[in-house]
Amino acid sequence: MWLGIWPAMLAISPPLVQAANPVYAGCGYGLFRSTDAGATWGIVNIPLNSPFLSGPINVSSLSMDPQNPSKIYFIALAKAWAFFATADGGQSWSANPFTGFVANHLGVDFAGKVIYVTGTATSGSGDNLLYSSTDVGVTWTRLRLPNTTATASTYPLGSPVQFFAVDPAVSGTIYAFSDIGKIFYKSIDFGGTWTTVSAASFSSSSVLGIHQDPKNPQTWYFRADHSVFPATCTATNGGQCGLFKSTDGGATFNAVSIPSNYVSSVSFGASIGTVYAAGDVGGLGPTLQRTSDGGATWTPLKNGLFSSRSGKVWADPTDGTTLYVNDSNSRGSFNVSTDAGAHFTKSTLPQGPPGCVPGNCSAQDVHDVLIVPLASPLPVIGASGVVSGASFQPGIVPNSWVTIQGTNLASQSGDWSNAIVNGKLPTTLNGVSVSMGGKPAYVYYTQPSQLNVLAPDLAPGPATVTVTTAAGTSAGVTATVSQYGPAFFLWPSNQVVATRQDFSFAVKPGTFAGATTVAAKPGDVLVLWATGFGPTTPVAPTGVAVPSDQTYATASAPTVTINSAPAIVFGAALAPGAVGLYQIAIQVPNTLADGDWPIQASIGGAQSPGGTILSVHQ
Repeated sequence: MWLGIWPAMLAISPPLVQAANPVYAGCGYGLFRSTDAGATWGIVNIPLNSPFLSGPINVSSLSMDPQNPSKIYFIALAKAWAFFATADGGQSWSANPFTGFVANHLGVDFAGKVIYVTGTATSGSGDNLLYSSTDVGVTWTRLRLPNTTATASTYPLGSPVQFFAVDPAVSGTIYAFSDIGKIFYKSIDFGGTWTTVSAASFSSSSVLGIHQDPKNPQTWYFRADHSVFPATCTATNGGQCGLFKSTDGGATFNAVSIPSNYVSSVSFGASIGTVYAAGDVGGLGPTLQRTSDGGATWTPLKNGLFSSRSGKVWADPTDGTTLYVNDSNSRGSFNVSTDAGAHFTKSTLPQGPPGCVPGNCSAQDVHDVLIVPLASPLPVIGASGVVSGASFQPGIVPNSWVTIQGTNLASQSGDWSNAIVNGKLPTTLNGVSVSMGGKPAYVYYTQPSQLNVLAPDLAPGPATVTVTTAAGTSAGVTATVSQYGPAFFLWPSNQVVATRQDFSFAVKPGTFAGATTVAAKPGDVLVLWATGFGPTTPVAPTGVAVPSDQTYATASAPTVTINSAPAIVFGAALAPGAVGLYQIAIQVPNTLADGDWPIQASIGGAQSPGGTILSVHQ
């Protein structure tokens, strides 16, 4: 509930422009790399030094260390199934054959220290199970998912794992989906123990894949085959239940209005809310589709890139213009777009096997794609870059708004509109987190040069502030924490943000183009909007919006002067439904003449900065 009063500090900056990210294609005849968005490809030289392995290398699944893009991993068949790893961007490789199982899908923990695969045991039940390695694939430990009471005897090694995903922001957190009972599991200790997130949400669909939004880990998309039950889909806008979405971490799902009952692939774009999906569309056939509003509406981009139920799409996670599409049932059907799907060009990889005689070679079948974002520089906080979110004066007030200024603070712009889950404010947004005095701040808005955050509860004194992104953690900057730091939010021309009791703006005419506004009058009762007015009675809860069931008044009573004349202050309290936002109710002195008069507030011995005005007109 922000009442439209946020100042211009939240202006959206344009997206970053960068060179094409390196991309790896795992193919039937080797691993290939391109640095020009698929225009040209070179084979990655991978020596096979094990007597158990020989070429060609048939790559099935690719992944990388989220903290170090030079560490790349893949699963491949090279006479035997093996795990391949490089720690230097492909200059050298290790290869370790799997023992006792055949792996089929790969993922890496957020901190990069644990690698997971699903695999099928070469003897025994043949169930698909989950394994982890802490020594870069040299040895593997089988992880056990819980059984239901009804399946314990049938699956002695634990519930089979159909799909898994590692959390993109929290180390140790991993998710798994079992088709036995259609149960969605979560572990926060690297797979040691598991809890059930949800169960039986897809009784009339076959789940084909699970996908966690890397920019909002509470958002999940489960793609599905709903073709047998089209009549049971209740989604509007032509939805046929080929895709389900959760915004509460997977606890509940709702059908997405995508006009497909079989979605074969999903990939997240660089912009928040952008998702690409491959599926059949009535009247169009197999079609690549895109949503820019989190699945509410879908736009068909291109058909004919793949056949029914075989399309696969990979969107560049940082470059919103580049995406790759493949037909998993047809060799030589790999396509790339460098204009966000407006046009596609066939991308031709060298035929194989390597060294084959021309005329006796085969087109490549692309099994998986890994896009490696170019290394980003570390975030840097400016020397005086930790300031009040209203006055832009240095310092921090607990539970109030803070602006952090600097460089490389985020890779994209966006706010927490879609990141508040069950009323809890996010401490990570768009891959950015902020620490103040060792406590996480609540991240409201990110852009490369500025962050807006709500400070945690801190004790007065010096506090070290750091910003962490995918590139790493900034150097610490020391800021002073004060119990009070009153500051008014401002409209243009340094006018205090003030509203009447009906929430109409008390601001001079012409301040906002196209809007009729009226300046304050002597005797008007106004609400001033501010931050930094200190503790409240009772103490307001942290990390959630201010409850509306009681008044959280400031522990000390503020005073307000207009042109040095005292204004009557009726009260000051946190605004219900908001966070860190104070409402100060005053009456404009009847003695004021027309003019733009300085207005200041004092509380707890601290005074708001000068230079703020209230326009008064009879």
